[in-house]
Amino acid sequence: MTLRRAPLIAVFLINSLIPYAATAQELDVLKDTTHRWIQTRNRISKDKSDWIAEKELLQGSIDTLTSTEEIFTDNVEILQMQSSDLAKKIEEANSQVASFVQTNEFIKSHVTVYEKRIQDLAKRLPTPLVDEIRPLLRKIPSEENDSTPTPNRLQNVIAISTLIDEFNNDLTLAHTIKTLEDGSAIEVRVLYWGLAGAYASNTDGTNAWIITPAQGEWTWNDALDNAPAIKRLFDVYDKSVDPALVQIPFSFHSEGGVE
Repeated sequence: MTLRRAPLIAVFLINSLIPYAATAQELDVLKDTTHRWIQTRNRISKDKSDWIAEKELLQGSIDTLTSTEEIFTDNVEILQMQSSDLAKKIEEANSQVASFVQTNEFIKSHVTVYEKRIQDLAKRLPTPLVDEIRPLLRKIPSEENDSTPTPNRLQNVIAISTLIDEFNNDLTLAHTIKTLEDGSAIEVRVLYWGLAGAYASNTDGTNAWIITPAQGEWTWNDALDNAPAIKRLFDVYDKSVDPALVQIPFSFHSEGGVE
């Protein structure tokens, strides 16, 4: 009896385990499928997140480029306006340069005339004044070399004219050595009355002169008869005596001669 039941039991067990084996296989397939589905969903979710991030990044770049384009457009408009203003300023500057050149030529022609007059006048000026303006006279260019800028030449002419005018409107005391007829030399004082003339006297008043303008060196005229009065003139000027009226011969000289 036992030997007959064993196969039946085995068959029963086999038949009973077949459904369970099929179910386990399906579970494995289901697990594998579920795992793959989860991976796919995760990948899709990640790709979607990456896409959204890239989209936001691209949108930010687009916004930045749009803003930059607007800035560039504004800058171009500003540059165009500045370029227009610059063109106007250049045109105005060119006009001013042309006017300056014309004015410079006008001034240059007149400065040349003034320089010639000053050089001619210098031949009639007293020695102390000539010594004072000599450095400025040397700055007057020759006709062959007039490369000195016109403003500098004009400034030089004004400086010389100012010194001449100051000398002409003041009393100027100078000291010099005078050679007498006997060949001896004495120190004398010379008092210039502007450019009209001058008086000269030695210290003790034994010699005196009236000096008159002339071409080249001024003319010394003996004035022994008026020596005491001329000496007193110097004493009053030096304030070594009380002020007093002094009568001395005097002649006013103009460019044409004696008046």
